Amino acid sequence: MSLRDQRNQTADDILKGVFVSRVLKEEGNEINADINKVMASVGFESSFWQDKTFSVTGQNTLEYRHKPQHRFADMKTRNTKEGTIRKKRHAIHNKIIYGHLNDIAHQLSYGYTQAVVAELKQLEDK
Repeated sequence: MSLRDQRNQTADDILKGVFVSRVLKEEGNEINADINKVMASVGFESSFWQDKTFSVTGQNTLEYRHKPQHRFADMKTRNTKEGTIRKKRHAIHNKIIYGHLNDIAHQLSYGYTQAVVAELKQLEDK
């Protein structure tokens, strides 16, 4: 492979990385909006419940950070010393996040078209 081919391949890899990063950022924003909407409808409106972030790391990984206490809202039961306690369950994490995973997989599989490449090159030139 010639040096020119290697450089062109590297440019394509950079564009693919930008595309993946953009898709993950958009989906992270959509997931956050959906979680906020469901949390508000259930009554989790205080600032304690809003303390969560979605970010895309350098390895093109969507990272979701929240307080450990937030995960207890998804659970149906809790194990205590007295035994298992059933509680009201609020689907504010797993259902929403796994619902968006299909969208992410579809966009990453089929969304990188020549039109998207042209758009990314146009943004790169600016």
